Amino acid sequence: MHQAKNRSLGVLRGVARSGLTAFTKILEGLGLRFGPKPDPELPPGFDPELYLGLNPDVAEAAMEATTHYLKHGQYEGRQFRLPEIDLLAEDGFRSGRDTILVVSHEASRTGAPLLSLSFVRANVDRYNVVALLLGEGPLDDAFRKAGAAVVMSPRMRSDPTVAEAVIGRLHQRFNFTFALVNSIESRNVLPSLGRHFIPTVTLLHEFAAYTRPATAFRDTFFWSSEVVFSANVTRDNARAEHPDLRDRSVHVLPQGRCLVPSEGLSEEQVQSEQQRIRRLMRPRGAQDTAVVVLGAGTVHIRKGVDLFIQCAARAVFTAPDVDYRFVWMGAGYDPLWDTAYSVYLADQVRRAGLEGHIVFIDESVAIETAYEEADLFLLSSRLDPLPNVAIESMAFGLPVLCFDKTTGIADFLNGAGLGNHCVAKFLDSADMAEKLSALAASRTLREEVGARSREASTSFFSTTRYFAGLSAVAEAACDRVRQEKEDARVILESGLFRPDFATEPYLLSLTIGQSVRRHVRAWASGIDRRKPFPGFHPGIYLEQHGLTIEGSDPLADFLRAGRPDGPWNCPVIAGDGGGERNLPGSRRVVLQLHVHYEELLPEITTRLSRNRVLPDLLVSVTTEQTRTAVVSQLENYGGRVVAVELVPNRGRDIGPFLTAFGRRILSDYDYVGHIHTKKTAAVNDAAMGATWYRFLLENLIGGESGAMADRILSAMNEDPSIGMAFPDDPHVVGWGANRKSAEGLALRMGLLRLPEHWNFPVGTMFWARTVALSPMVGLALGWDDYPPEPLPYDGTLLHAIERLLPLTLSLAQLRSATTNVAGCTR
Repeated sequence: MHQAKNRSLGVLRGVARSGLTAFTKILEGLGLRFGPKPDPELPPGFDPELYLGLNPDVAEAAMEATTHYLKHGQYEGRQFRLPEIDLLAEDGFRSGRDTILVVSHEASRTGAPLLSLSFVRANVDRYNVVALLLGEGPLDDAFRKAGAAVVMSPRMRSDPTVAEAVIGRLHQRFNFTFALVNSIESRNVLPSLGRHFIPTVTLLHEFAAYTRPATAFRDTFFWSSEVVFSANVTRDNARAEHPDLRDRSVHVLPQGRCLVPSEGLSEEQVQSEQQRIRRLMRPRGAQDTAVVVLGAGTVHIRKGVDLFIQCAARAVFTAPDVDYRFVWMGAGYDPLWDTAYSVYLADQVRRAGLEGHIVFIDESVAIETAYEEADLFLLSSRLDPLPNVAIESMAFGLPVLCFDKTTGIADFLNGAGLGNHCVAKFLDSADMAEKLSALAASRTLREEVGARSREASTSFFSTTRYFAGLSAVAEAACDRVRQEKEDARVILESGLFRPDFATEPYLLSLTIGQSVRRHVRAWASGIDRRKPFPGFHPGIYLEQHGLTIEGSDPLADFLRAGRPDGPWNCPVIAGDGGGERNLPGSRRVVLQLHVHYEELLPEITTRLSRNRVLPDLLVSVTTEQTRTAVVSQLENYGGRVVAVELVPNRGRDIGPFLTAFGRRILSDYDYVGHIHTKKTAAVNDAAMGATWYRFLLENLIGGESGAMADRILSAMNEDPSIGMAFPDDPHVVGWGANRKSAEGLALRMGLLRLPEHWNFPVGTMFWARTVALSPMVGLALGWDDYPPEPLPYDGTLLHAIERLLPLTLSLAQLRSATTNVAGCTR
């Protein structure tokens, strides 16, 4: 031990004798530094304003951009510059031409990117084109050679902040006439395009059923000026998955052929690849008698590669005399490492005994050679809107087989009279194998079906017609967005727009200009419509007044028309203090409380105590345990507790209000309030339910806003025309699935016409004159009339009654008023 210690001391003494310089050199040789840390330097072209825009958390913390980057940002890998633009291509832009933006989610040799490239090629003689590629791939150079200025920014697909900065800078530089956004996977650019009033045509090829997150289609519809589907099957699937999109106008345009480029390869390389594909397709020579069945696409469960193998197994073993060879061409088959799908496909092939009949080939620029060598094309996809490989196969005279209800190709084949030969029942591999075997057994039949397919597809899948249709759609988008921009200006300059009311709570950090832009887009798209300020309903104005300029925003039209009076306006009882001069006596007022969640009752009684009017209480509960707890909690209530009744758990809060207490309320009181403990159990977001409940109680009883119940009752006592008052819900809610139920009840009460737009107490909480409720109580609904639990979120008798309550006011020549507490929204 002493010897080791002496050796260490000797090393240190040696270092000391040779000086620190030698030691420093040793450390530097190991990649280490010794001495003071050098001052960091800013990268060339560092833009502090852009840095804060790309890193909003730094801006929100009010940190100086340069200091933050030098101390933290460069070590955290923070974004500080925008992607480079291909300046050589931009130099080819012609002055006087409009510039358009084409957005592709990637640059792979697959359907959507090929379509983007085809659109660029078809339009570079008419427009200056900027191609924004949100993913890498072998086609990026093809976009440049086609004449587009290319911007590559993969980060934009996942980072909305980068998307906002890139779109803003590009639009500032090029002033885009319109944008073509290809694929739902490119949707991240849409909000930025919309905020900059860039007309946007979005091409949707995907099925909503498999697109995640589930909100992707709604967000895309919201921000897109125009939406184009490639097939009816994808449009119908979107409407089925999102019923609130059914009324949105969309276009269905089948695209044409998109040729795969071979850029980057010499003629010799292309020929070599063609020979390789021929050997793999027909290893025994081009003249063999094998029936080659081709499938193509990325190896993924959506493409149904397992179904392709199933069909192969059935065909091979039901017709052993046919020399089948099944070839799948596409990237992603990797049974050594892909344990999610490929490993099971390999096992499926092995267990089915298909090793000599099936082969997997990686994607290739020589796919046309595969079409030439194949006899049939099997489109085995579970969901595939209008795959280019199927269109190409038909152009080469190949019969294409597919499953019904899985692709727009099935619709085309059925429409062309080829369904009996080519369209199998939905995912029915036995039916598919039977059709495949019939075609495999007869060269004459194959040639006949192939010729008919080629003739019909050449006419139907017209690239010229497709791009002409897109141009017409883009012109419509430009007209629409010009109107939206003007409407937003009119609304903003009016000073009437209330962001605290009209904007979703999670978006209250937006500027007022951004909030107005969202409002106009919501009414243009028909998605997430909200009211702009309390007391005005744009939908009622649209329905009962009409628009001077077709397609304009109803609020902007109302402002341009000089703010005319009409049923679209209603009185507002504000929560700003005062207005409590003429209160009715407490004995003339009753509050019917339905308490299903006893733990929420104290909040109601605490809020009630802020008011001078202490109404009589008629309380309903659904269990004896709840009844005991409620009686205990109401012992210190300052008014009268008239009844705490146990009722059946039918009809939620409506059943007790109408059936248990309705006639007593009509006979004994002038004014009635209806409140119930609310958790919105059918909604997954508990915070949303809590916000809604607070919104209702604050507006109807009070709290931070003071004595709202007093203000409402005073307003109703002073104005005999007001028959009902309820919170002015900022959401525009319609009939939903409730109209049919409502129509039957309406006829029984003497209501002959139901409007499309009107105000009603969303959440079924309100104050009313008891006489206004006479038609509803007169329905004499019994407990068995109400649907049993559990109830759906929408589409029940209770939801119909909720919507009908204010419509019955017209029968007594009364009107409704709404309440509003500034800063309290949902």
